[in-house]
Amino acid sequence: MLLNLDKPNRTATLHSEGCPMVPTPLGTQWKLVGKMGRDGGWFTVSSDAEARTLAQKELTGVTFIRCQNC
Repeated sequence: MLLNLDKPNRTATLHSEGCPMVPTPLGTQWKLVGKMGRDGGWFTVSSDAEARTLAQKELTGVTFIRCQNC
């Protein structure tokens, strides 16, 4: 699963690996892969619980969402 942490919107969206909403290539100059950048980051997680824990650690008060397109 892929977790999209978005700093400007203060959201954490959990996607499946094959989700059409996940950009290709993954990551940008401002939203890095595996660490936080200016606008957030993309992280590989193995479970919903891991995603929620990581989201709270990186962005306090973040809103957790499961992607509706997966």
